[in-house]
Amino acid sequence: MAPREHTHPAVEDVELVTVLSALAEPTRLRIVRMLAAMEGERAWKDIDLPIAQSTLSHHLKILRNAGVVQSRTEGTRCFVSLREEELEGRFPGLLECVLACRDAWNGGHQAP
Repeated sequence: MAPREHTHPAVEDVELVTVLSALAEPTRLRIVRMLAAMEGERAWKDIDLPIAQSTLSHHLKILRNAGVVQSRTEGTRCFVSLREEELEGRFPGLLECVLACRDAWNGGHQAP
């Protein structure tokens, strides 16, 4: 079975406001942090979050459409990877800065 192709925006078409909007949601930011913590790609089933598979798929689609991640399907398995080098070329230092920041607010209270 041939791999299903996913649509990814060209890096030159990725807009800063779209990337920031995608990263502003806590679950998506957590996914990006998980992907950044490892090199290469990760199988969707290995993304261990307490959310439904359909919700994970929704978040990954938003990240893919924003140009933050790249997805591919091989047979029945789906894989995702962070577009680190491409994002660094387009928005130097952005991803590093976002990943270095800790959530300043947690439930309305400043985190320690």
